Amino acid sequence: MRRPARRAQLGRDVATARPCYRRCAVDILLAGRPDLSRWEWRPFWPGAEMPPRDGDRRDCFERVVGREWPGEPEPNGPFRRVAAAIVRFDVFPPALVTPVLRRMPIEIGDTVGVYYRTVVPGVAFFFASRVVDRFAHHTDGRWRAGFTYRTLRGHPELGQETFCVEKDDAGEVLVALRSWSRPGTRLARALAPFVRLVQVRANESALAHLEEVARSAPSAGTRRS
Repeated sequence: MRRPARRAQLGRDVATARPCYRRCAVDILLAGRPDLSRWEWRPFWPGAEMPPRDGDRRDCFERVVGREWPGEPEPNGPFRRVAAAIVRFDVFPPALVTPVLRRMPIEIGDTVGVYYRTVVPGVAFFFASRVVDRFAHHTDGRWRAGFTYRTLRGHPELGQETFCVEKDDAGEVLVALRSWSRPGTRLARALAPFVRLVQVRANESALAHLEEVARSAPSAGTRRS
């Protein structure tokens, strides 16, 4: 009689249990779909809300992706196309990253999942961040649009990144990925040189992808994944 009762209690415990965020880490996927819900309850990495420290990486990846007539961004011009891509997190080439979202466009407070394909066939990483700012404004002679997210506990990196497109009064359209970070997990610290190569590769791939978006012909609409 005791064993069934124990199994029943164990079943209730498992059904109501929540993983401890102290043990959470990046998901390594060999098959199946990424689970965003495992990340939505996680807090930010401790310290991610603070300014960067001495020794943290400060990156600024930028590329001019087009030109428009001076003045307000054109309705179907490069600036608007890239701005629309950024807020649906169509930032990286699909062969490298698949975004996992609850909605598009993303809003402040949304959890943004990254399904990152490795060079090993069939093996991918999954991790997430949370949006802390979204903007679209004209200040100091520049139009700017984009968002900032901050990494969650278990993300390989601790820090935050801003994805934005800018247009100056002369009509030049610029894509910028600006961030600060340091290794978050023990594995990321142990493999810091390799993780850094992956980080740089991802940012450079994003610039190339957003340049393609800027130079592409206007589309009739956007399909929600």
